[in-house]
Amino acid sequence: MSDRQSWEEQDSQLFIELGEVVVPGRDEQARLICDLIPASPNEHFMGVDIGCGEGLLSKAVLERYPDAQMTLLDGSESMLTRAAENLGEFAYQIDLRQFDLHDANWLEELPRRFRCIVSSLAIHHLDDDGKRTLYRNLFDHLAPGGALLIADLVHPPNDQVAEAWANEWDRDVREQSLARSGSLHAFERFQDGWNHFRTPDVEFDKPSLLSDQLGWLEEIGFTGVGCYWLRAGHAVYGGYKPSS
Repeated sequence: MSDRQSWEEQDSQLFIELGEVVVPGRDEQARLICDLIPASPNEHFMGVDIGCGEGLLSKAVLERYPDAQMTLLDGSESMLTRAAENLGEFAYQIDLRQFDLHDANWLEELPRRFRCIVSSLAIHHLDDDGKRTLYRNLFDHLAPGGALLIADLVHPPNDQVAEAWANEWDRDVREQSLARSGSLHAFERFQDGWNHFRTPDVEFDKPSLLSDQLGWLEEIGFTGVGCYWLRAGHAVYGGYKPSS
C-alpha cells in the first residue's frame, strides 16, 4: 500500500479480503456508532455513509434501525458492487452512488435533512483544510439534532505515541488474523506497508490530529463533540447539530 497516490480497484479487492483483520475492532466501532445515532429503533430517518466501502457500516445501521434509509457513497465500482450484495435484504432502503471525495460537487446532490452522517476510513484522505471544509458543509446537511459520526485514522501527537499506536495495531492484527483463520497469513500481508504509523504514505493518507478535528467541529457549531472510542490510532469521534 506504500507509495500510492490514489485508491485503485486492486486496493478495493485487497481491502475486501483483509478488512476484517486489519481494522482494529471494526465490529465494535460499528456497534458504537449505531448506539450514538439519535433515533429510536423503529424510527424512520435518512442517513448517508461517506466512503461506504463494502457497506458493512450501513448494514449495521439498517439492522439496528430497520426503517431507516441510507445513501451510500464510494469512489470504487467494485466496493459499490460488493455493498449492493451485502445489503441485498435492504435493497429498497439504499441509494448507491459513486463519488469523488475530493470534489465537493457531490454535496450539492444530497438533501439537507439527514439524521446521521457516518463515515469509516475515508476522510483521512483529505488534508486539514479539506476536512474542515467538509465538516462545515456536512453540518448544513444534517437535520436539527442530527449526528456526524466518524471512524478514522488520526494523526499521533508525537513520535512516542506513533510508536505505541504502531505496536498496538500490529498486536491487534496479529490476534485477529489468528482468531479468524488460525494462521498469520493476513498479519504477514499487513506487514507489507499497511501500518500507517510505521510506513506513512503522506501523499495518500493525511490523518489530522484528533484535538484539531474536535476543535473544528466545535467552531462550526456541533455540540456533544468528543472522541467516543480510540484504539491503535483509530478513533470514533464526531458531534451533534443543535436541535434548535
